[in-house]
Amino acid sequence: MSAISSENKPLWEVVAILAIIIVCLGVYASLPAPVEVQGTKIKQSALKEYINPAPEQALLAQYTANTYSETWEKNKELVQKETIDSTKQVILLTGDSMCEGLMFRLQDYAKLNGHTLKTVIWYSSGTVGWSKTDSLRKLVKIHKPTYIFFTTGSNELFIRNIQEREPFIQNIIAQAGELPFVWIGPPNWAEDTGINDLIVKNAGKDRYFKSKGLTFQRLSDGAHPTWNSAAVWADTIAGWVQQKARKKILLRKPKMRNYPY
Repeated sequence: MSAISSENKPLWEVVAILAIIIVCLGVYASLPAPVEVQGTKIKQSALKEYINPAPEQALLAQYTANTYSETWEKNKELVQKETIDSTKQVILLTGDSMCEGLMFRLQDYAKLNGHTLKTVIWYSSGTVGWSKTDSLRKLVKIHKPTYIFFTTGSNELFIRNIQEREPFIQNIIAQAGELPFVWIGPPNWAEDTGINDLIVKNAGKDRYFKSKGLTFQRLSDGAHPTWNSAAVWADTIAGWVQQKARKKILLRKPKMRNYPY
C-alpha cells in the first residue's frame, strides 16, 4: 500500500480527528449519568437512545391488563357498528415539545389509515401563551384540521396557585370550537400541583388522555420520553382514541416505525 501523499495528509488528519470525536461522544453518551464539573453537568447526547434503545416490555406495564384492539378484524367490527369514524382525517398535532416524540409514530398511523398529520411545535409553551396569543385558533384557520391532538402542561407541573390557569385552559378548549379535540396530558416525571385535574375538569374524560401514571423511559433531561418510549406512548394514545375518546377515529396500529434518525 502506498504511503499517503503530502497533499492528502491534511484531509486524512481531519477525518481522523472527526472519527476520534465521534467515538468520544459515543463513549460519553453510553455512561449511566452525565459527568459533573464544578457543579455543572455536561449534557450527554442522545446517541445512547439510538445505539441501545430501551426494552419496551417494561413500558406502560400497568396497561397490559387493559389492552386495546389493534388488529384490523376487531377494528372493522367497530367501524361496521359505526362507533369508529373510518373517513380520512386531517389531524393537527400541536402544543409543547412533547409533540416532538409523538409525531414520528403518529405519522405512521396517519400513513396506514389514510389520514394527514400536520405538526406544529411551540417549544417551552404553556397554557398562558396559547391562550393570550389565540394560537390554536390561528392554526385551525391555516391548516383546516378535522381532528386536533393538543399537548401542553409539562411546563406547568409545579406551578403554585394552579387554579389561576383555569381561564387559560378554558380559552384553549374554546379555540378548538366544534372540532374533535383530544388534550394529551403531560408525561409526569414527578407529582404535579394539579394541572392534570384542572385540564380534565374542563376538557372532560373523553377528551383528555391522562399520561400521568404511565411508565416512561426518559432522555437525559429526565423529562422527555425516549424515542422508543414516545412511540409506545403514541400507540397507547391511538388505542384510547378508538376506545374512549368522544370522537373515535380509525387508528389501526402500524407494524413498522418511522424513527427520527
